[in-house]
Amino acid sequence: MKKLIVLFVATLLTSQSYAQDSKGYVGLNLGVGLPIGDTGDAIDAGFELGLINLGFRFTETFGATLNWGASGHISTYDPGITVGVGYLSLGPMISAGRFDFKPQYAVVSTVIEVDGYKLTIDCKGVVLGATYNIPLGSNWALAANADYFNFKPTKDEQEAFGIGDEADNLIKLSLGVRYLF
Repeated sequence: MKKLIVLFVATLLTSQSYAQDSKGYVGLNLGVGLPIGDTGDAIDAGFELGLINLGFRFTETFGATLNWGASGHISTYDPGITVGVGYLSLGPMISAGRFDFKPQYAVVSTVIEVDGYKLTIDCKGVVLGATYNIPLGSNWALAANADYFNFKPTKDEQEAFGIGDEADNLIKLSLGVRYLF
C-alpha cells in the first residue's frame, strides 16, 4: 500500500502543468464497487452510484470535497442475500495537473438483507480517492475516479451485534460528469 501511495504522489508531482479551470464543481458518477480481501470472498462486485460529488477549491492546489453515494452487492454464497453500502464522506482535496487527490473520512451505513429481514450496521471509514479530470468545455468535465474504501463497524455496533472489528474494503472505479462553477 505504501508503494501505491508513493507512486501516486510522484505522479501528481510530475504531472503536466494544468490550471484548474473552476473554483468548484458538482457531479454525478456511475461505476463498479469491487470488494477485496475477505469482503471479496463474501460478496460479488456491485453497482456504484455517486449521487452527489461536490468540490470547492480555496486555491489552485487546495480545496475540500464532499461525496454521497452507495454500492449494492449480492452474496457470493447465496443470491438471496444482498448488501448495500451507503456513505457520506468529507475531506481535503489536493489538485495537481488534472489530478485531484482526496483523502476523506466517511460515515457509512451497511444494510444486509436476508429473506426480507434487514440488518443495518453503522460504520466509520476512510476513502483514499483520486480523480483524473477531462475538460469538455467551459462548464463541463468528465471525471475518472478510483477510490480505496475501508470501513468497519463502530464500537457500539460491535457490542450490540456481537461482531468483530474487522474492516471491509472496496475498490470503487467510476466515470462521472461534472458541472464546473
